[in-house]
Amino acid sequence: MHAKKSMVSLLLTLLIVGCVNYDERIELNPDGSGVIRIHLSISEQMLHTTTKSKIEKESDLFPMPQKELIADIEKEGFKVRSLRAESSHGHRHFYLVLEFKNLETLAKSRLFGKRKASLKRDGSKWEFRQEIDVSEKTLTDRAAPRKKEETTREGKSEGKSDQSESILKQLEKRFGKARVRQMLASYSISFSLKLNGAGLIHSNGRSHRDTTAIWEIALDQLIEKKPMLRMEADFAMVEPPRPENAP
Repeated sequence: MHAKKSMVSLLLTLLIVGCVNYDERIELNPDGSGVIRIHLSISEQMLHTTTKSKIEKESDLFPMPQKELIADIEKEGFKVRSLRAESSHGHRHFYLVLEFKNLETLAKSRLFGKRKASLKRDGSKWEFRQEIDVSEKTLTDRAAPRKKEETTREGKSEGKSDQSESILKQLEKRFGKARVRQMLASYSISFSLKLNGAGLIHSNGRSHRDTTAIWEIALDQLIEKKPMLRMEADFAMVEPPRPENAP
């Protein structure tokens, strides 16, 4: 299987079953370019169950060859600044830093799910809006390999997933709904955004830190609520300080 598809399939599948802490931090420039920093924390037990991998050397920390993964990510328009992994206290940690030229790069990438993002200027204010579809159907469709092509009534070809039952439902049948919800509660998804050179004046996030808007939600709450994350943040550019003798 292609390396990128394997990585996407692995990460999205683990996200669905609730064995991932996902932290995404974006530093955005006014022209839409920026840097995205990602930290994934995955249960070693679940990762071993999924990949059947054993750690014998440092390169084994990655589910597939690191060079192939970097090459595939960069094919989608990113520049990989750094990629590393480590194992600690029963969890595998992945750290990824990417550069991107515009927000469309994020929207089109399979690695970052189904999302829409925009940065618009309204007078002296900059408005950031982002929607991320984290419904299980969307994640499952993106994680599942395409098995065969079928022709629609309009004559178009569509890929058909080989997953007939959702991963979440399978887990609930095996362990019970209450236990699955309890497991999901210990994992979360968090996003943060900073616009370089600007101060944060408003956001619909749960908290903020200086000039950074922060959104966070536990996976059990995500399952119970509408599976569309809507993020809003407004910024105002900070004027550089004037010299003391300036008129």
